[in-house]
Amino acid sequence: MRDQVTTVTATNEQALDEIRQVVAGGSSSNMRVRGLTIPLVLRRASGNRLWDVEGNELIDMNMGYGPHLFGYADPQFAEDVAAQQREGAMTGLPHRIDREAAELIAELVPSIDQVRFANSGTEALMSTARLARMITGRTLIVTFDGHYHGWSDTLLRKPVVPGTQAPEFTPGPVPGAPGMIPGALAHTLQIPWNDEASLHQVFNMYSGRIAAVFCEPVCANAGVIPPKPGFLELLRELTTRDGAALVFDEVITGFRVAQNCAQGKYGVLPDLTVVSKVLGGGYPVAAFGGSGEWMAPLARNEAFHAGVYSGNHGAMAAVVSMLGRIKDRPEIYDRLDAVGEYTESRLRAVFAEAGRPIWLGRVGSVLSVALATGAVPADRETEVGPSMTDHDAHRELQLRCQRAGVYFHPDPHEPWFLSTRHTPEDIETACAAIAAALSEMD
Repeated sequence: MRDQVTTVTATNEQALDEIRQVVAGGSSSNMRVRGLTIPLVLRRASGNRLWDVEGNELIDMNMGYGPHLFGYADPQFAEDVAAQQREGAMTGLPHRIDREAAELIAELVPSIDQVRFANSGTEALMSTARLARMITGRTLIVTFDGHYHGWSDTLLRKPVVPGTQAPEFTPGPVPGAPGMIPGALAHTLQIPWNDEASLHQVFNMYSGRIAAVFCEPVCANAGVIPPKPGFLELLRELTTRDGAALVFDEVITGFRVAQNCAQGKYGVLPDLTVVSKVLGGGYPVAAFGGSGEWMAPLARNEAFHAGVYSGNHGAMAAVVSMLGRIKDRPEIYDRLDAVGEYTESRLRAVFAEAGRPIWLGRVGSVLSVALATGAVPADRETEVGPSMTDHDAHRELQLRCQRAGVYFHPDPHEPWFLSTRHTPEDIETACAAIAAALSEMD
């Protein structure tokens, strides 16, 4: 559709070329660069809609990579943040809004009594790793295939191709980016997700040496893969027995899959938790926290965490606005679950009617769907980044849908994020675009 208000001044391609003259690659994130399979430069966003510089309207299934639970340009959220801007957005001094934001997190997240604020999930995860190592006096951190914990040198590692994980769990996975410090991952272990045998084995081999286990309680960076029944409970049991910290990276799942996050949904409490995305509704903010005992080294100024803009008043206003509404409206999660279930059922029907096998995972309002090279066996449905994904076909599907006015990320393992502004009618429009695209593909 055409935005009648917008005056077209350039094509998407021209606008992106102009941006690339001054912004390396055209975007300030490699992940976002990957989302520009065909040029798309925006003029504005509202609800669940995007308008590009050409005036085209798109239904968005990516929603800024997940933070916009109430949609883009939500009037109440905008006013709440603007009100704080008028009162001063950054002083570097304690502000009463700090308490409001932290109290809401502590009230909603079962495992958190105290927090520290950061500017991004990566920053918060770096500080959490350092804190866990300080408290335990150990250095090894266990991570899982497909889980993403930011782009710091000690946590960013190259994804493992399913079935190639070395059985001895040698420390030092392959660095995830050029230029990383050699040996930075020497104290990081990587094992398969949802694999109880590997989890037992790594604790047997490194008993008394593991500082922390980091995981997304729902893997959402290599497709959406929930924990198998009992797996989070086993994680909790083994970390407690060994004296290691259990860290839940709820950057994506926090306030997204449930009002009290994934830990509330599954009933397993970690020692330390990181939240971001929905927390700030699109503002750059994250938080990490736990019990007073776990946060005590920071309270005593023994552990180190800094950042000039950490906890700035503008970001705190965003947190208070988002979490205040989430606290007062727990019923939105029933609505989000319903639209998620409807979306999943319609997608399955559309792809089945087209005779195209898919790999689909969903928890609440976050889901992933990928074209597959063949029918996915039941025992591979919980596989991280399955080798059966048909990347080329999925990218073609995404291109055709984008041209038809529906945007989702061209990487099939990047989730779709639904909001309270997505309706069954929107889902039907998106599914019609997908059906039409599939009918045109070989």
